[in-house]
Amino acid sequence: MHSHEQIPDRVSSHIYGLHCDAECSPGLNLKRDPERDSAARRFAQLGLMTIETQWLANFASACTRRAYAADVRDFAAFSGLQTPCELLQVARSHVLAWRHHLQTQGLSPSTQRRKLAALSSLLEHLVDEQLIPTNPARGVRRPRLESHEGKTPALSLEQAQALLEAPDAHTLKGVRDRAILAVMLLGGLRRAEVVTLRVRDFDCQRAGVSHLRVLGKGGKTRFIAAAPLMRDRVQHYLAMRGAEPQSDERLFVRMKAVRRHSGAGCDVNPQGRHIEEEGEFSNERGGTAQRTSTPPAIKPHTAAFERGSEGTQNLQINASQHSRRQRQAGTALKSAGLTAGAVAQRIVQPYLAQIGVVGDRFSAHALRVTAATLALRERADLNEVRHFLGHACITTTTAYDRRWSDENQPVSLLLPLG
Repeated sequence: MHSHEQIPDRVSSHIYGLHCDAECSPGLNLKRDPERDSAARRFAQLGLMTIETQWLANFASACTRRAYAADVRDFAAFSGLQTPCELLQVARSHVLAWRHHLQTQGLSPSTQRRKLAALSSLLEHLVDEQLIPTNPARGVRRPRLESHEGKTPALSLEQAQALLEAPDAHTLKGVRDRAILAVMLLGGLRRAEVVTLRVRDFDCQRAGVSHLRVLGKGGKTRFIAAAPLMRDRVQHYLAMRGAEPQSDERLFVRMKAVRRHSGAGCDVNPQGRHIEEEGEFSNERGGTAQRTSTPPAIKPHTAAFERGSEGTQNLQINASQHSRRQRQAGTALKSAGLTAGAVAQRIVQPYLAQIGVVGDRFSAHALRVTAATLALRERADLNEVRHFLGHACITTTTAYDRRWSDENQPVSLLLPLG
C-alpha cells in the first residue's frame, strides 16, 4: 500500500514517464529548451487525461473508447477533480453520490450501468498499476435493466423482402445499395462492419462454400456463409464497378469515387434515359449537390471511349487519361469507402421510408435484429446465431429475438392444455 506522500511521485514516474531530468542526472549537461519546458508543463497539467489515455488504450473499439472517455469526464466534472492525485483519492462515497446523481438525471438503467462500469474499469486499471490499493467502485450495485429484450424492432418477412427490392436495379447506385441491404439482412452485419469490408473479404472459400470475412468488434474475425442472393448481388455490383478481384479496395465505395475511377458521367436505364442518383453528397467545398453515376449498360472503364464522336486523337487522349485513372485507382478507392453514418442515413433509412416503415427505432440496427429473428424463427440454434452475429455472450443474442412479437405463433396458444 502506498502512503499519501508516495502517491504523487508514483503518478509522476509511472504516468508521466519522466524518469530522469537534469537534476537527477548531474553528469548530463542538457541545454534547456523553452518550448519543450512549456510542453512539459502543459503535459503535467493534463495528467488526468494521461491516465485516462493509458486506460482507454486497452479497448479495441473506438465507440467504447469514446463512450467511456465521456463517462469519466462526466464523473470528473461532477466530483470536481482537477489533478490525477485527486483521482487516486476517490472513495466509495464519491461513487455512490455519482450514482444518485445519474438516477436524478432520469437516465435509462442501461446508460447508468455503462457509466458506472466505465468508472469502475478506470479505477480497476489504477489498482492493476498499483496506484491505489482497492477499487472503491467494486461492489457498488448498478440499476437493474428493465428487460432483457432489446428495444429495436424487427422487420416482418414481407417487409424484409420489400426492402431488398426497394433500390432501383437499373442504376449503379441502386445495384450497390441492393448489395449492401443483402449483406446486412442476410449477413446480420453491423453498419460499421459493412463499411470496413474489402473486396478480398468477399467470396472466401471455406470447405468449398463461399464466405464473407467480417472484422467485428474487438478486432475479432468471423466468417459468414454467403447466401446465393447476397453472393449474386455483390458479384453484380463488383462487375459493374470494375473492381479487381481479391484487391484491397473497399467493397462498397461512394458513387463519386466510382465515377472518377471509370470516367462515367451518369446512370442510364434500359431505354437509354439518364437516371439521377437520389440523395445528396458532400462536395469538395463542404456543400451539397446532386450526383449521377455510372452507366450499367456498358462495360466498366469504357464509358470514356464510347461517348460522342471520337477520332483517333480523342481515343489516344482518352486512353492516356484512362491509364492514369487506373494507376490512381488503388489509392483512390481504398480511401473512398462509405461511412457508417452514410449507410444508416442515406441508404437504410430512405429505403425503409420508401416501403412505408417509419419510426425512431427503425434504424440500420433493425436489419441486424431482423436477421437474428428470422434465423431463430427458422429453428436455427441460438448458439449458432450468436456466432453468426459475432456476440461474445449468448445473453446478448437473446435480446435480439423478436419471435414473441409474431402474432401468427403466440406461445400461449401452442400449449397442449385445455
